[in-house]
Amino acid sequence: METTLYPMDNVLMPRHEFLRLVGTSIGAILLTRCMAGCAGQGNGDPTPDPSQKINFTLRLDDKVNENLLTKGGYVITNDIIVAQTKAGQFVAVSANCTHQGTELVYKSVENQFYCPLHLSRFDTTGKVIIGPATKPLTQYSVEVNLVAGTVRVYS
Repeated sequence: METTLYPMDNVLMPRHEFLRLVGTSIGAILLTRCMAGCAGQGNGDPTPDPSQKINFTLRLDDKVNENLLTKGGYVITNDIIVAQTKAGQFVAVSANCTHQGTELVYKSVENQFYCPLHLSRFDTTGKVIIGPATKPLTQYSVEVNLVAGTVRVYS
């Protein structure tokens, strides 16, 4: 059996055409990833069920809770973010953004909870300051006992 080779006329692609196709392909891949990230995560509404009772205590001498010893520090546990404000007040709200469930961070300089994915912002009571989130975070009661070195979070 003999292999037939055909002439390679016009096989080369101009550089600008190649770069255009590569750029379009990369853009399509990034757009697909972005759309997948913005699609529902299959876990439904990220807002916690208010009928679910919350009651746990954080020990301030535990290594995992040491951030709470500092004004502006926070920890996330049991899907709840507990923070000590710059004023020294302890607050607790649901830890996931009500827009799409992304885990929040506490920005002590602004005294706000912040969603790093779509930039929603919430005050320390859980009220929406800037969207795209439209629903507030669930706020929890906090009881601090500095003598015992504990922070109790409950609903």
